[in-house]
Amino acid sequence: MKSKLLLLTILLSVPNLFSQTKFEAGYIVLTNGTKTNCLIKNEDWKGSPATFEYKIGENDEVKLGNVSTVKEFGSSENFKYLTVTLPVEQSSDKVGDLTEDRNPIFKDETLFLKVLVEGNASLYYTTKNGENRFFYKVNDSKIEQLIYKRYTTLNQDIAKNNRYKQQLITDIQCSSIDAKALENIEYKKSSLTTLFKKYNTCQNGENIVYAKKDVKSGFNLSIRPGVTFGSLSILKAGDEKLKFDNQTGIRIGLEAEYVFPFNNGKWSIFIEPAYRNYKAEKEVIYVDFLTFQKTTLVTAEYNSIELPIGARHYMFLNQDSAFFLDAAFVIDASILDSKIESSNENSYDMDVKTDVAIGFGLGFKYKKRYSLEARYHTSRKITNYLDISTDYNSFALIAGYNFL
Repeated sequence: MKSKLLLLTILLSVPNLFSQTKFEAGYIVLTNGTKTNCLIKNEDWKGSPATFEYKIGENDEVKLGNVSTVKEFGSSENFKYLTVTLPVEQSSDKVGDLTEDRNPIFKDETLFLKVLVEGNASLYYTTKNGENRFFYKVNDSKIEQLIYKRYTTLNQDIAKNNRYKQQLITDIQCSSIDAKALENIEYKKSSLTTLFKKYNTCQNGENIVYAKKDVKSGFNLSIRPGVTFGSLSILKAGDEKLKFDNQTGIRIGLEAEYVFPFNNGKWSIFIEPAYRNYKAEKEVIYVDFLTFQKTTLVTAEYNSIELPIGARHYMFLNQDSAFFLDAAFVIDASILDSKIESSNENSYDMDVKTDVAIGFGLGFKYKKRYSLEARYHTSRKITNYLDISTDYNSFALIAGYNFL
């Protein structure tokens, strides 16, 4: 148990040892109006960050910016945030939390508002209660929220306050924009961004779109051979515990990994069918008819196609290199020819039947192609008898090559 806690502590500590996201060229504008070029740690924030990290030079100390000290920060046309104080609608969009009031509930907030489109008409974005909130302004008007709210009627039906459509019909008018299209426009980032771009083009004005550099979702298929280090113990009621020697086996897996297109591609899920084996022998002394001591050779074979299903988090050092942590539920898809048997004492003859284990991995990936991982599996039972307890532990070193 102590070793498991130590390993878990190490795994949880590793993310703090390495930079997870690179600093990129950008700028900040302080509240006194001073603009400074710097390096900003792009965390691909969802909504409005409370703080952000930046440094003036590559080797300078990392500083923390917030709404009290910074009125604007950004990075070329990748992202831009403005410090604003304005009313923000507070209602939840979760079905169980909807109110019967169709009117928005506003509260003044000071926050970093993300710029999506900038021009004659500008579009802004944040999140509140996990839901998207969009804001806009036209020319020199004040920034205000595009109102969308779901609420419940007296009959407990769900209705919508789509006032944002009327706001757009009133303020975003141009010859190339069909009024009918405005009536049907969705309260979504893609739909609103397209509309504001179209309006600015129609007005022959500035049209800057701030969009993160595309991080495409990715699918990796890797061959993953390795070695396993396993140990097994058996405890029968009334007998001493039988401990087999640690054994080295082989494993070969084929991993399918899906990398999500958000948070700079730092998260993925994976599934990896893998063959692994364990075989050990132990000579056991037992008493026959309560008087004679005899020996029997107990052989344990545990061969299976195991199936880890889990999630992975990458910590990028640079474009080519990344450490990663992963965790997975591990089940056996097939037991193959696994068995426990003895040479002349049938009380040691057992069928193998396993339960679920959890795997924790720590690894390194290079050029998105080559990887090396150390993975620890929690102990699992490999038999299902009331009076017999088994305990199998394993650790694996796994090399990987991504060929897709």
